[in-house]
Amino acid sequence: MAEPNPSSPTPQRQRLAWTDIVDWLGIGLDHCKPIRVSLLVLAFATIVITNVDQATELFLIALWVDPSSTRYIFLLATSALAGLAVWYATHNAYRLTYPRWPALQNPRAAGLRRWIPRLLGIVVPLLVLYGYLMALRTPHPACAIHTPCMRRDLRSAGLLMVAAAMIVFFIGRQRVLDAAAERTAKAIELRVTAITALGTVPLGIFLAVLILNVLITVLVAIQPRQFDGMGSLAVALITVSFFCMSGGFLCMLVDRHGVPLLSLMVLMSLTLHAAHLNDNHRVRQYPDMSTHQRPEPPPADHRPSFDAYAKAWLQSRCTPHHACPVILVSAEGGGLRSAAWTAMVLSEFTAQVDLALPPNGGEPMLERYMFAGSGVSGGSFGLATYVAALSVAPGTGATAQARSERILDHDFLAPVMANAWFIDFTQRWLPGAWFDDRGRALTRAWEQAAQEQGINALAQPFSKLYESESGEINTNTPALFFNSATVGQGWRFIQDPFSPFAHSPWTTAYDGSMWLDPRIPLSEAVFNSARFTYLSPAGTLQTAGTNPSLSPAGFQLVDGGYFENSGATTLLEVMQRLHAIAASIAQPIHVIVLHISNDPSLRDFIDAHDPEHPLPLYSAACPRTPSPTELNSYGEATAPLVALLDTRAARGEYARLALLGALQTDTADTDKGDVLWHLRLCPGNYPLPLGWTISSPVFDEMRRQLEQNYPLATMGAWLTQQIKAARQP
Repeated sequence: MAEPNPSSPTPQRQRLAWTDIVDWLGIGLDHCKPIRVSLLVLAFATIVITNVDQATELFLIALWVDPSSTRYIFLLATSALAGLAVWYATHNAYRLTYPRWPALQNPRAAGLRRWIPRLLGIVVPLLVLYGYLMALRTPHPACAIHTPCMRRDLRSAGLLMVAAAMIVFFIGRQRVLDAAAERTAKAIELRVTAITALGTVPLGIFLAVLILNVLITVLVAIQPRQFDGMGSLAVALITVSFFCMSGGFLCMLVDRHGVPLLSLMVLMSLTLHAAHLNDNHRVRQYPDMSTHQRPEPPPADHRPSFDAYAKAWLQSRCTPHHACPVILVSAEGGGLRSAAWTAMVLSEFTAQVDLALPPNGGEPMLERYMFAGSGVSGGSFGLATYVAALSVAPGTGATAQARSERILDHDFLAPVMANAWFIDFTQRWLPGAWFDDRGRALTRAWEQAAQEQGINALAQPFSKLYESESGEINTNTPALFFNSATVGQGWRFIQDPFSPFAHSPWTTAYDGSMWLDPRIPLSEAVFNSARFTYLSPAGTLQTAGTNPSLSPAGFQLVDGGYFENSGATTLLEVMQRLHAIAASIAQPIHVIVLHISNDPSLRDFIDAHDPEHPLPLYSAACPRTPSPTELNSYGEATAPLVALLDTRAARGEYARLALLGALQTDTADTDKGDVLWHLRLCPGNYPLPLGWTISSPVFDEMRRQLEQNYPLATMGAWLTQQIKAARQP
């Protein structure tokens, strides 16, 4: 018989090994509980950095293209501050003993309690560096020259230096404490049984942080743009600091007594939300209204009707019995990327036409023959910015194109983040509505950016753009239609500056003018179209008119892209209504559709890509290969969610094709048929993020694509020819 091998594991040794593993798992789990706020914050940050395109752009802006040394210093300082906050909160959490978590008293885990706070503190600047490295997964030809690459590497090295300095601080601090203990022959007491025994200095620091947190919350409530100069990443890191310090301290106060603070806070927030006791997301019906107050009754409605506007527009521009060119624009959603692309395309066409055809009495000719625009989300913001910039009298400074770009070249994300984490987060636990929400922070940032360029239209009533000084209809401003969507019904909610339709032309849609005050600000109408998922809250629409039944309980507005993101459905219905009005006055029209999309992965719906002959249908050809996700199947848990998202995109494709099919094209004679140009973005030399802040290289990449992918001179000359023909008697 073979003798047993003494080195082979016996059942008793195996049981001991499994017992050790289970013990260490229990120790590790218990060590996570008192520092759960810091762990949740860092885990959330890691998920966002890894998966969100807007986060990628923030890191590229901060470490690559931002010329501001001040914002870079703020980034380094707030990285160190957040790291120290995480370390200090977890370090003091481990100093307490917790009767209900006995593993935290295990002497074998003393090393864990000593090193976990240090490692988490060092993780913060390294996490910022990780976000930057994640942003560089795609090669960027803009970094082909040496100087930007060197500058990029030096800036990323700054984060490594911050992490190294924190390591030196943690280790040096411990050595100083150990040396002091040896000199005094007095052991350092690391564990205490009550939070008051932590000492005067730790308690003073925690209380000071809580007071400072309250003061900053008040400051953000008064003026949410206080942090704009720091940059969005610095704002996020400041938020991390307060979350970890304040949240960690509050958990320390209750954890020894077994009170589930975070669970109670979530339960309280859900209860207040379900009872509608803390809704500060109301739609602003007039400029002075706040998002936390109910609206006042509206004044008498003197807005013109759409039909009257259309007839006046046709009669002021068209010659009877001559086909009159009518330019219609649909601008797809896509955050600031969509807004910048929309404004850039329209501004460039305006410049091209005005080069060949002098403006009519100071009014740009493209704008004069642009009848209507239908926008969704960021596309609505782009249309509003373009029209507002053109409303400024020419010769009073920068060109409309320059004004538009300066308005859009702002960090609109910073005030939204500051308000979201300081104001809206606090509001979730308070009964009653007390503060303006993050949506108001965004609209205020838009208004102030425009006012810096001498433009006040965004802060004024939407309908004011269509009122002349004599009180007559102002047809010099194109009719704008902003698409939102309703919660519960799932219908479109179409906002325009006109009085309610007697017979609505919209299918499966609400006429917004029936619910909205005639004084609704332009910025609020745009924002209702751009209430993007979670980043911007759903807006509660309440009316104070004589017919309260118009606004059923729970009537809310969200981003128009929930229904479909193209804006083409509304534009098609506007075009059909215009054809009927033109026919009633025997005025032939010639429709020119500019469909502006911004998603580089979008499937094209036009086959004509000949740059020499961009008529009557034209689109730039983008190289496109199927992504792996298009070829994969999904499990029963994820398939329904993916199908819902894909169906939303498919509705956009359906709307574009329906618009295309409704055009009366004549390939033999383009002067007699309708025209559609699809002006799209392609995958290019720089990532084009979806969010509320973009960098100068994004503008440069858009400008490069517009100039290289589209025969602007040919298109501008053709538009000029159509306008000249319409102006002949």
